[in-house]
Amino acid sequence: MNKLNYKKILSYILLLFLFSSITHCEMIKRKMIDILASSEKYKPEGDNSKLSASFNGKDLEREKIKIKLTEIAGGYSQPTDLQFPPGEDDTFLITEKKGNLKWGRVGKKDSGTLIQIPVLVSAEEGLLGLAFHPEFAENGKIYLNFTTQKDGKDFSRVSEWILSKPKDIPNSQIGSEKILMEVAQPYANHNAGQLAFGSDSYLYIGWGDGGLKDDSLLHGQNPETFLGSMLRIDVNSMEGSKPYKIPDDNPFLGKKGFAPEVFAYGFRNPWRYSFSNDGRMIVSDVGQELWEEIDIIEKGKNYGWNTKEASHCFMPKENCNTESLTDPIYEYGREDGQSITGGYVYSGKGIKELSNKYVFGDFITGRIWAFDLPSSSDKKVTTVYSLGKWAILISTFGKDSSGNIYVVDFGSGRVFRIDSE
Repeated sequence: MNKLNYKKILSYILLLFLFSSITHCEMIKRKMIDILASSEKYKPEGDNSKLSASFNGKDLEREKIKIKLTEIAGGYSQPTDLQFPPGEDDTFLITEKKGNLKWGRVGKKDSGTLIQIPVLVSAEEGLLGLAFHPEFAENGKIYLNFTTQKDGKDFSRVSEWILSKPKDIPNSQIGSEKILMEVAQPYANHNAGQLAFGSDSYLYIGWGDGGLKDDSLLHGQNPETFLGSMLRIDVNSMEGSKPYKIPDDNPFLGKKGFAPEVFAYGFRNPWRYSFSNDGRMIVSDVGQELWEEIDIIEKGKNYGWNTKEASHCFMPKENCNTESLTDPIYEYGREDGQSITGGYVYSGKGIKELSNKYVFGDFITGRIWAFDLPSSSDKKVTTVYSLGKWAILISTFGKDSSGNIYVVDFGSGRVFRIDSE
């Protein structure tokens, strides 16, 4: 989602950095992030009272796919995720940063709150993601990712909840929380937050590097920690003291120096990810100061952060060791945007030009793009289509069972369906 402005960090509170380096006081660094986050008031670039697409910059040179954004719901406060139950086109669940889990219906004004979870809301914390169990219609299970406090420290928690009436969500009660994992968060940014089930019915959990800047705690290249990694677990079984099982084919199971839950690593802030129609995992990893990236994830691979930012050396800035590191299939720089929001492969019927294309956007600039996935992860995207620049803050996308894609505006709290113009 949105990222902190590191130039402002340096200009605002350089003295705090100097003091903290002397005293080793992590509390001061955390306070620094909180101060900056409270000063960041993101606004859409343009007037969002009458939405229309504009094209400028590099998008003028790209082939265009003309779309319109049809408002299908609204009235939400800082929405962070939108998910449809398996097989559902009408009712959806939406998370709000401040801890509300709400239901809504496409094209209708009715909505309601299923539960309000006490969460931390500094910087990039909050209620950040949800996923439906593949057999939700039978078992009513959903999974939530949110930040909470425990013994005075910040933690990201992934937990399982059960809805009493999975075929009648608006009239459901929610309860029976089962905590799957809690991960200590050193700082209040780069929490990631996405949850998603693959075609293998395993739950994938992406974590950011722990925050601050530059991966100061070196989590990205340390697969012993969950931070900076993509995890893969089986929520349908238990193993020992863990409330889940580690799949037998996880790539690092039994290997020294690796957490067995790790599926892939080397991520900075994988805010949003999804699976293509053919089952491939697509991660949009939020960059730091220069590059945003999209990766096709394969088990056991290292995606480079913080040795690289996208395909470029980061630490060191030149002549970094890229052996065994996997490059993204696509990257863009600051002329296009500042904070990538991953989307979905379009499989709907309404927009022929978008068929089987991956749709994604940028939180800050409101630009939306699409491209055809390359045949393998070692090939680069060569053609990107512009769907226009919109005066919205794109916090997340959603996809219904018919393959239609939705885009969510963090600022106005509205939900739009991408339709043919």
